[in-house]
Amino acid sequence: MKKKIIILGLLLFAGGFIFKLITDGKKVDSDSIGATFQFDDNLAVTTNKEAKLEIKINSLKVTKVELKLNDSILQKWNAPKDQVSYILKTKGLTLGTKKLTLIATLEDNTTENDERLVRILNDKKPDTWRLEVTGEFPHRDSSYTQGLEFNNGTLFEGTGDPGNNGQTLVAQIDKATGKLVRKMGMDASHFGEGITVLRDTLYQLTWKNQKCLTYDAKILTVLSKEHKYNGEGWGLCNDGKYLIMSNGTEQIVFRNPVTFEIVKTIEAYTNDGPISQLNELEYIDGLIYANVYNTDLIAVIDPKSGAVKALINAGEISSKYRGRGEVLNGIAYNKTENQLFITGKYWNKLLAVNVKKTI
Repeated sequence: MKKKIIILGLLLFAGGFIFKLITDGKKVDSDSIGATFQFDDNLAVTTNKEAKLEIKINSLKVTKVELKLNDSILQKWNAPKDQVSYILKTKGLTLGTKKLTLIATLEDNTTENDERLVRILNDKKPDTWRLEVTGEFPHRDSSYTQGLEFNNGTLFEGTGDPGNNGQTLVAQIDKATGKLVRKMGMDASHFGEGITVLRDTLYQLTWKNQKCLTYDAKILTVLSKEHKYNGEGWGLCNDGKYLIMSNGTEQIVFRNPVTFEIVKTIEAYTNDGPISQLNELEYIDGLIYANVYNTDLIAVIDPKSGAVKALINAGEISSKYRGRGEVLNGIAYNKTENQLFITGKYWNKLLAVNVKKTI
């Protein structure tokens, strides 16, 4: 179900992107607005590099031109003539796609805009890491794993419900046996997604309901507080201060755990472009580990810039352990044991693994 929607979304995004390129090209060629960028295509710039933006002034009636990057004003020109330029410096900017906007103000105080996209790429190729299995534990093969989390040595798991049969739940798990110690279910209208525990509150996203449910992590009872958000919910983790959430794209959003307001957004980028379909998340030693949906990859992401520091290919592990299950999904770090665990949807094993860092 999710896969079909992803494909449709990608087609719509691609179509929209192509349409934008076409319409932007028409604006530049016609010189019909006050000021225009002198490049037809959207830009790709490597982080820490510079790009010179040439801007043509098309009318003597232009009294002011402003250049914006997203919502920030980069430069203003008063009464510009013929052509101006700006050196875009990417040092200190987060990676990802941003919008450049030219706003030309005319003598009658009306404004005309020209827009482009600029994509800031990572300046380093991700390292290649691998996983070594060091232990096996039982895992319920009826669990469509969406979230996996240790809190003070206690294992929690959140599941989804592909059949819309009311199988979504969040549960405390006995790691040694794989059995449910406590559980709390949902009705069929809810499709559970990522979970995390912060300050004794367990948070659980929903796929399309646009709400995050909360529980008392000690006794696993539902709390009255629910948080709302726009779009889909996929993966969830925390850095001890903020909730960190994915939505199936390359975007990762940091949220205030009390208000659920967005604090900042990063985008996961390599030197080639974005890593999208980020799913289950885990925060480990200052880095975000993210399952990449429909693959056996785990992306290791810098939470400050969005740079993908490494890619872990768990293909061999998946081939050996998935059995009749589905994709790899589930990353949990147990601080009390200094041990990383992974599993997958409908897998019958929870695996203790060590990360082997290579280049």
